[in-house]
Amino acid sequence: MSVSGLNAGDASSQQIVQQKAVLLQPPSIPHITENFIPLSVVVTKLVESTFTDLVNLLETLPASNDLTKKRKLFTFLIHSRQQYIKLLVLGQWAKNAKDISTVIDVVAWLNGQANCFSNVVMQLQMVKQGLGGARLRNPDIPTALEVYVLGKPRLSSFNFIPPKPLTPRQILDALHDLNVLLSLRLSFSDEIPAQFRKYKIANGRATFTVEGEFEVDLGIASDEPNARFFLIDFRYIFKPESTVTPAIRVTLERVGNDILATKGLKGLYDYLHNLTLSYKLLILNNQFGKLANGIWAGTLSINHFPERQAIAISYWAEPPGRKSVAEFGILQSRLLGVRWLPRDFPHETFSIDQNDISAQTALSQILIYHIQQLLSTIYIEYTASQIYSSLPTLITPVDDLKLRIELTPSLTTFLTVEHLTGRMILQGSTGLIQSAEKTLNAQTDLNLAPQILCNLRHLSVQREIEDFARSLDWEIIKVSNIRAEDIRQQYGTGIRQLSTIRQRDWMPAWFVAVTVSDSAIKLWLTQLQPADNGWRIAFSEAIDKNALDILYSRQKMTALASLASAKITFRVIAWCLEERGITYELVHPSSSQLSEFEFPSLKFDFKSVANLLWVKSSVKLDFIAGTSPSEKSTVIVTGTMEQAAALKSVSMNTSDVEVDVPNGTFSLKFSVPPASEVLNQMLDRLGRIEGAINFIKTLQSYSIEVQEVSLSRASFVYAPGLTMVISIIGDAQMKLSLEKSSPHRRIQYFLQDVLDNDGLKPLIILLDATLPILKAASIIDSDEVFFLPRSAKHFRIMYQQQQHAIDIELRDKDRRKMVYISDAYAENPELVKAEKCVSIWNTSAPGVVGLEVGVACEVSGADELLLRIHNAITS
Repeated sequence: MSVSGLNAGDASSQQIVQQKAVLLQPPSIPHITENFIPLSVVVTKLVESTFTDLVNLLETLPASNDLTKKRKLFTFLIHSRQQYIKLLVLGQWAKNAKDISTVIDVVAWLNGQANCFSNVVMQLQMVKQGLGGARLRNPDIPTALEVYVLGKPRLSSFNFIPPKPLTPRQILDALHDLNVLLSLRLSFSDEIPAQFRKYKIANGRATFTVEGEFEVDLGIASDEPNARFFLIDFRYIFKPESTVTPAIRVTLERVGNDILATKGLKGLYDYLHNLTLSYKLLILNNQFGKLANGIWAGTLSINHFPERQAIAISYWAEPPGRKSVAEFGILQSRLLGVRWLPRDFPHETFSIDQNDISAQTALSQILIYHIQQLLSTIYIEYTASQIYSSLPTLITPVDDLKLRIELTPSLTTFLTVEHLTGRMILQGSTGLIQSAEKTLNAQTDLNLAPQILCNLRHLSVQREIEDFARSLDWEIIKVSNIRAEDIRQQYGTGIRQLSTIRQRDWMPAWFVAVTVSDSAIKLWLTQLQPADNGWRIAFSEAIDKNALDILYSRQKMTALASLASAKITFRVIAWCLEERGITYELVHPSSSQLSEFEFPSLKFDFKSVANLLWVKSSVKLDFIAGTSPSEKSTVIVTGTMEQAAALKSVSMNTSDVEVDVPNGTFSLKFSVPPASEVLNQMLDRLGRIEGAINFIKTLQSYSIEVQEVSLSRASFVYAPGLTMVISIIGDAQMKLSLEKSSPHRRIQYFLQDVLDNDGLKPLIILLDATLPILKAASIIDSDEVFFLPRSAKHFRIMYQQQQHAIDIELRDKDRRKMVYISDAYAENPELVKAEKCVSIWNTSAPGVVGLEVGVACEVSGADELLLRIHNAITS
């Protein structure tokens, strides 16, 4: 082998040795790097923080006084110094950071190894415990030798041979002996707790019964007087039925026997009683959980406190301020019960049914009591308020869970509380009831509930009255901004609601006001007037009636309309006299008290109203009201006459006017609608009588034959064979009418204008003065000659063929009428003049005066002169 080969072999073997040495070395310790922060980051963060704090300090120092500035600056310097000292320590420590990091790695590795050894010890202990079940019994060598030598064991023990079965008689005797021993033991024992006084002995055991909780069977295993009891069986005896699981039964037997051995029957009762109560609370908690996830979702919250054996439930979260808490737990009586903890009522404690554990029943018991307290508080507040004295039947308890609210005679509602949400419910679907229900639920103060219900009552009465009145064709006028001072002065204090109703045919601003207060509902006849962007009450008069009887009766509402209409009419008559400055006197009938449709008479001086010569000064006005809205009221005006004889010729052909000429009295009757101003009608009718008298006098002064004179019509003969009729229509308006043969029909329109503007006398004078002219016109007028009236005193005759025109004018000359006839074209050179009439224009004769281009004559000769002129022009 060559040297080189030897060297190669030595090298490879050396390399293998080195690799084995490396493999035999222990692994390196893991290096810990978690939660390490570089020192540079710490330094940077500290510098930035110090700079920020310094800037904030400099910005806030100017707003402080000197002492505060010094204190803040000193605090900043101390704090900064502390931080930088800590940084200095970290810097000093960082010099040995590598060694310390190695120590940290070593300590971490050692802790890991310690945990491994601890886990090994625990696993070995668990293996040891597990091997106990696999351990074999020690061999029974003595018995084995007996079997080996003798072929069988000498003793039939060790439970290898079953005992002989007991006979029924033996069993009965044993049980009887146990029953006797138990009876003696319990009869002479003073340690039996009161809860265990109810028991029975049978089948060798004593069964103790605790009502509503449990039954426990106890027995004894010795006839010794002090032999201890041992627990045989345990059962729950309440609803819902529950069974004891095997695991719990084993624990009960173990713990119960230990307690019997140390604390006796009293200790056993305490243990089983607490166990039963805890189990009942667990059942309640489960039941409440189902309720909260069912129909009570969102309104019921539950908190279970096992450490103090309590369940707290919160209910009625929706109404403001009405959320309440009830706590189920163990009461001082050591029974299961409820502590009610409301906010607005005294705290109460209730026991629950121990025989039937029901969360629904217990919750209902609390809710019912809470509802009773709510409604009872409302009723107590109502009876203690002033509302009760005026409205004693507004709120009436029906039972503990319902209040009856009497809103109107025909509308009643009931106030209840909803169990689920605690909301107050007012039965009814009207908008007012729903609004009041919303207001009730929004209030946290129950003291306001009676006033809310009272307001609902007032609004309901107002609404029902208005609806009923509207159905009877009354107008409902919403009048706002009536001055509050007027309401207090006119209607009194305490007015809650005001309605104004009226009949459609009444004068504006007249109403029947219905006032609703806590004490009464009243009716007022009212007149309103505008004032200061609102209304003021100008007049009010109480209608002394039972308002509710009227406002809910169709017949009485009709009578109210009639009565109010009559009162308005009577009041308007009186005001008309007052406005004219006429003083009047009320004359009451002989009876001391007026009935509802009787009114006093008004006596006043008529001369202050109108200057009528035929009427004496004193006039009496009697008012008779209509008994239905459709029936008008009647006003009768009576008085005496100065010139009764003048009325003999007047035909009173109407039932509304009665004249007693022999006695010199008259009576006028008026049927007037509601609120009619009868004074003007009276003056009009009296004026007509005055006119009739003056008519007769005027005609008599002109010696005119009167055919007929009445208050509405007069006919007379103003010329032989010619009759005129003057009719009085409307407001003393006169209208004349003529016969067809009357020549005055040509100018009837102008005569009517004279009658309207100037009166009867000028008309009579004009009739006489124009009669000759119109008679001639009846002869002259033809197809080619036109008679054209221009007024009652001015006429023109047009000659179409001759192209001439004649003007006729009636003038006054020396207090007498003269007829002036002239050539219409005399002053116009372009028109044809009546040259044929020149001789007539220059005529001078008795009663005729020539005027060169015309002629004047007396009225009586006007017809002949016109015919001469006509003949001259047409010849």
